[in-house]
Amino acid sequence: MRGRALICAAVLVAGGGADDEPVAETAGSSSQAPPSQTQTQPPPGTTQTQTQTQTPPTTAEPAEQRYELTTRSALGQMIVARYAGLTPPPTLLRRVRRGEVGGVILFADNVRSNGQVAASVKRLHAASRKGGHPRVLVMIDQEGGLVKRLAGPPKRAASAMTRAATAQSEGRATGRLLRRLGITVNLAPVADVAGPNSFLGTRAFGTSPTQVAQRACAFAAGLRSAGVAATLKHFPGLGVATTNTDDTPTAIGLSRAALRRGYAPYTRCGESPGTLVMIASASYPNAIGPGPAVLTKATYSRELRAAGVTVPTISDDLETPAIVNQRTPGRRAIRAGLDLLLYARTESASATAYAKLLADVRAGRIDERRVQDAAARVLALKALLGRPVS
Repeated sequence: MRGRALICAAVLVAGGGADDEPVAETAGSSSQAPPSQTQTQPPPGTTQTQTQTQTPPTTAEPAEQRYELTTRSALGQMIVARYAGLTPPPTLLRRVRRGEVGGVILFADNVRSNGQVAASVKRLHAASRKGGHPRVLVMIDQEGGLVKRLAGPPKRAASAMTRAATAQSEGRATGRLLRRLGITVNLAPVADVAGPNSFLGTRAFGTSPTQVAQRACAFAAGLRSAGVAATLKHFPGLGVATTNTDDTPTAIGLSRAALRRGYAPYTRCGESPGTLVMIASASYPNAIGPGPAVLTKATYSRELRAAGVTVPTISDDLETPAIVNQRTPGRRAIRAGLDLLLYARTESASATAYAKLLADVRAGRIDERRVQDAAARVLALKALLGRPVS
């Protein structure tokens, strides 16, 4: 049937609260709630079936569910939105309920205290639950050092995590903090290998590919052990950049061979379940092509494959100067192979993009199978979160 595809995954329903503690299970195990006599109604935009009706699970209790996603809801799983202020606005909550948003990113202006953040996150998950959808991916940049939105761990900047054991401990502590608040994705660690005059400064774990691979992957493992997804960034590498891609278009002139020498962190843990890889908006004219990497097919079909990456991908901010002046960037990113589209500056940008992309799919400008495939990868990631992932 056109517009639908059956996606089966042990997806965490937006049931429990932000205060639920991780369940000490091995990855792939699940705890099942007792049967209930209540019939579950299929969510809007989906057809949902279960082998037996169950009471709603907590965030730590995955339930085996089948989602027959419509085009609208599959595309929604790919959209990551932001909002301004301390409370999610009604406009965003309505979009979450309709299944038009799969993730939400938090910034400093969304944070007054950890308790306030937990309350906001509960509202997001409740909106998703009310619409009958899986929990949204709630994301934050909690790297440590200069980039840190919340009070609490990590206590050190990446450059000060000079041992893998230290990095893993910091990652575990950070994951536990985020898990308590209901945040499911940390947009960290930085996996870039720093070069001379790198704009990253103390955000980088080191100047050696081996060093960075050991420490960044240890930090990521610590996050996953607490049931929080890690995000390796910024593929294929920003370590030699002297300007921040958030502020200005950036071109990196490395040859393909030189660029690939920095892939060690991705090769080491870029296939670990419970991990994302963030794709940079910089361009690599001598290695990939003239346009931003996030919009270029070779980034996904050739370079990620060369690095051994198999996990879902997320864009760096699609509202940066390098991207906003591009023609149809969302369409190009999806067609190139991107799974999650991040709009990190305004709420309206993600809403506008969703409407345009939905029109693109319906007109055949984006292959519907590409959208369904990306949605399946997002749902598979959601199924892992909230419990330890090895």
